[in-house]
Amino acid sequence: MDPIFIIGTERSGTNLLRLILNTHSNIAIPHPPHIMKNFFKLEPLYGDLNKSASFRRLIKDVIKMVELHPYPWGIKLDAERIFRESAQRNLINVFFGIYNQYLENASKARWGCKSTFMINHVALILKYYPSAKFLYMVRDGRDVAASAKKSIFNRYCVYYTAQAWKREQQIGIFWLNKLPRDNILLVKYELLLEDPEGITKSICSFLGEPYQENMLNFFHTQEAKKSGSISASWRNTASPIIKNNSEKFKTELRKEEIELFENIAGQELDYFSYALTQPFYISESERARRIRFKLSYWIEDVFLMLKVQWQHFFTDKNNLFRFKKFWFLKLIRLVRAIKWD
Repeated sequence: MDPIFIIGTERSGTNLLRLILNTHSNIAIPHPPHIMKNFFKLEPLYGDLNKSASFRRLIKDVIKMVELHPYPWGIKLDAERIFRESAQRNLINVFFGIYNQYLENASKARWGCKSTFMINHVALILKYYPSAKFLYMVRDGRDVAASAKKSIFNRYCVYYTAQAWKREQQIGIFWLNKLPRDNILLVKYELLLEDPEGITKSICSFLGEPYQENMLNFFHTQEAKKSGSISASWRNTASPIIKNNSEKFKTELRKEEIELFENIAGQELDYFSYALTQPFYISESERARRIRFKLSYWIEDVFLMLKVQWQHFFTDKNNLFRFKKFWFLKLIRLVRAIKWD
């Protein structure tokens, strides 16, 4: 069956959507180790992947990264099977092979991927799965920025979050306008909070799956309990849907932070009907003049990183895996850049 891809921006409720869909008896969506994000730029360092030794090295390293994922999958991946069954010798087929093995272990009918960064690889996915289903999830970018300041899995300063949110929404809007309605569905986080049953039913209809009553009881599942226990950044996933979890930026961001975000991504906020605190008639050129990189943004980003990392060091169970995965990827970049054949 056609795979499912939840795309968009981190801190947009995609973990919530993953758990809702994973509760379905036909759908298996593991927590993502972000294979394409972490290895896409490393792939050329493996040399000619038509050489068996080079392709096997790539498979081995990707599997090792999955094993170091802070959210353990708990399955043994078969590298030789991925080698044999890959339609082509490239990273995307290693990715497909890994998810196919996860699906078999889950004993369900179709797999999904919650790596929001797959928004950068839509065309590549469609090359192999022309009927793939994309759930493009959008949340008010200012709320994304407020959430990002407290999470360890992103940049922290509003300046950087706004730049990333704008870029990813521009990509998402492109595909939203280009792909047939059978391929892509816009899911707004705020609407999911307001009407979880209605939105979940519309998602199931888009996916061609029957709606199941237990989907909104996701927080009772072992997967949700595991998610909520591993990191403070995922704590809410072990609870029922929080209906008032929107427009928090109004109290959690400073006035100048809100204005900065709107100056950077005002057009995209307006596209998705998120009301601006500044008049939208301000021209793009005028907004652009208000955007100035300041050293203070970088300093704030570093300060928040240290603060949040320190806080999570005492609350998260996945710190050792996070650090191992981080340094493993750094080592891979160093080793493969020095020598491959």
